Amino acid sequence: MKNVNKNCCEFKNFVQEWIVDLAKDAGLDISGFRHKVTQEFKQHILSNHGNAETEENRGQVAINAEDLDNIDEILENPTFAVAGVKRRNKYGVMEDRIILVKNTDRGTILFEEVLFGKKNRALNAKSLIIKKGRITEESLRNILASNAKNDITNMKIGYADAVVAKSTIHSV
Repeated sequence: MKNVNKNCCEFKNFVQEWIVDLAKDAGLDISGFRHKVTQEFKQHILSNHGNAETEENRGQVAINAEDLDNIDEILENPTFAVAGVKRRNKYGVMEDRIILVKNTDRGTILFEEVLFGKKNRALNAKSLIIKKGRITEESLRNILASNAKNDITNMKIGYADAVVAKSTIHSV
């Protein structure tokens, strides 16, 4: 289910209930929210994370248009999700983030900002990075803690399937 709004963005499926519950545990009410992917987001990703040499120096994989085509899979079937993380924006204001991690042969991290507007209640795709290996809870904590703009003191991690989580995610 997707809905295009004035060619600027796509509103994707509603946020899954287990992610809504996770956010509630972190003090956020995102019930009824949808995922939002804008053209600005796609342009940002390709221009800032599409250079192979730059991304290699960051320990990441360059993102291409095909990777952007896989965003629906990340939104619909994340390996795990994180709520309760805040990030300082360019004005110094701390903004809530929801983070979705998808592990395949490499680890993909999608950062979404929580928009609480009267008409715009959505999880807005903000950034996307791809790591060479799988992302574990510990590696994600390290990635987030390494940036002074992030506050992870209220970080909560949840899984769609707790059985799979114990067998595949907790290995370091």
